[in-house]
Amino acid sequence: MQWDFLDPVAESARTGNLADGDRGIPRNWRHMNGYSSHTYMCQRRGERFGSSPLIGPGIECLTQEEADVLAAADRRLPTRDLFEAIGRGE
Repeated sequence: MQWDFLDPVAESARTGNLADGDRGIPRNWRHMNGYSSHTYMCQRRGERFGSSPLIGPGIECLTQEEADVLAAADRRLPTRDLFEAIGRGE
């Protein structure tokens, strides 16, 4: 039933694949891709085209064992990592 709901719309099917995929657990907030929720209309030399930007450096994932160790040590690690990276200008 889930795929009957997701399949008619390509964006929904892709999101379902990402959610149920085997990518793993993101290493932190900085190593997740961000996708625009809108497609922007662009024009070059009189020709129009749509653009939906991808934001992010790429995906880095943890194994379940690594995630368990990090979660037990410090549950706020991903948020602190992002805060400190912003402070460093990254």
